[in-house]
Amino acid sequence: MPNLLPNWHLTLPWGLGLFGFREAGRLIWSSALFTVGVIIVVLLILPPLFKRPFPKAAGYAGFPVIIVGGLLVARFAPDIIGGDHDAVQRIVILLAMGALALHTFLMVASREPRDPNREATWAECFAGAVGVFALFILGYAIVPHEWLTFANAQLEWGDSSKLVWSSHDSIFGVVNFPFNFDFPAMRDIVVTGIYITVLGANLFMWTKWQRRFEVKAAPEGETAPARRSRFGRPLRRTEPAAAAPEGA
Repeated sequence: MPNLLPNWHLTLPWGLGLFGFREAGRLIWSSALFTVGVIIVVLLILPPLFKRPFPKAAGYAGFPVIIVGGLLVARFAPDIIGGDHDAVQRIVILLAMGALALHTFLMVASREPRDPNREATWAECFAGAVGVFALFILGYAIVPHEWLTFANAQLEWGDSSKLVWSSHDSIFGVVNFPFNFDFPAMRDIVVTGIYITVLGANLFMWTKWQRRFEVKAAPEGETAPARRSRFGRPLRRTEPAAAAPEGA
């Protein structure tokens, strides 16, 4: 099986280094996995977007069919099509991976509506905890680590002798920069931005998840309850005890 990433290199402007796709492979794949996981969480927060156009059993069977079918096509397609064997295999596998991700999104977006009053099972809680932990590992550990490794090894941003600007450079010929700004500082600013972005998305999705069964309050004058689930059912609330009638 060939390397799935093409052996492309991109020269970044302003002397920022040489970006190699294969050298950045771990960073690219970990970022892609994190993005797929975030999209799945967002789809779970939203109500079902449409009705599933096929039976549930066919949807579940689609996962092994895509995986096995993609591997078989990648094995025999180069012999049939001809040309660059590795390039054909790479394209087929990438298309199969894209189809698998799209099928996953389709299954989640077309799931059956969940009754907000139904309690989560032990298996659902366990699977959710594993999924959240995996996203935490990717967003807070693997992606920042791979960025630092790639920036130091491939882009050579760990060299403190390389400066973006120095205190001797002028700003539009008026005044000099008040400090030196080297490449390690820029590398650390990028990784800090990764942490801030992931933390902000983390807090935002936590609040949205807790309120996923709520809708906006009904306008004044309507008899509908102020808080209803997205399926039209009133949310459970505690009603005050009715006063006992006089003389009872």
